[in-house]
Amino acid sequence: MGMNATSPWLLLLPLFAACASAPVPDLALNEELYVDTGYETKLPGDRTVFLAPLADVRAEAVKVLEAAAYNGYPIAYDNDDRWQRPVAEMVDEIVRREIEASYVFTEVVTAPAKAQIVVVPKLTSFTTAGIEEVSGGRALADVGIQLLVFGPADAAGKRATLLDETFIDRKVSEASFRTVSRHVLAGVCLRTVVVKVLQALDAKNLGRDGMPGVPETPNYSGN
Repeated sequence: MGMNATSPWLLLLPLFAACASAPVPDLALNEELYVDTGYETKLPGDRTVFLAPLADVRAEAVKVLEAAAYNGYPIAYDNDDRWQRPVAEMVDEIVRREIEASYVFTEVVTAPAKAQIVVVPKLTSFTTAGIEEVSGGRALADVGIQLLVFGPADAAGKRATLLDETFIDRKVSEASFRTVSRHVLAGVCLRTVVVKVLQALDAKNLGRDGMPGVPETPNYSGN
């Protein structure tokens, strides 16, 4: 979504402006900031999955964003310390419980060797920022998650890449003298990205035996 696009979500955000001082600034624990999608597949999967811990790979993306501006106004990016826990830890908890609750896979197992499918998620972007303009301020949030999905291991222990895709969402609020909560805006972006993740896993039949995605080059082995 382009930075100038207006989502229907943004029409609701002024209602949440008071959440800026939310007592628990944790997306995984505070339902004022993030409400689970409730996504559930219509055809439950029959493959087990190992979900690797979410890797935080934001460093290079943040360097690019820091040099950006919005309509000529500088963007002041927030530090992660505005959150109660490390960002990757919060997002990992959400992604993990959303995938498990979706029934796209029959079970989330604790080791890759026990799994038919291996999912490796990476946090490519998670930023919030304020933009001060003459007519007020804007809030910005940007979230991106890359999914690497590997299929069943062959005789040599190698797994074919079934999916390598990055899902992103960026929102900028309307200019206002009462700027919407950046905590809330981040939750809205993350929820949009999580829906895209679940839809991709579901639509590509990655959790269903006999209905595999198109494999690429085998490049993963795990214990």
